[in-house]
Amino acid sequence: PPEYAEIPPGGFDPRELTDFQLDELVHRIIGRVTRLIRTELRLDRERIGKLRDPRR
Repeated sequence: PPEYAEIPPGGFDPRELTDFQLDELVHRIIGRVTRLIRTELRLDRERIGKLRDPRR
């Protein structure tokens, strides 16, 4: 990973987030990320001609 850059005074430093703030952030973005992944998987199945998921 790249070196961590100096944060200007008064700037946002993600390392200072509390556990509660991290939890809130995850809960806010998990739905969007999950939806994007499902869409990508569906498009891949369509592309290879296996639209039906045999695991279900």
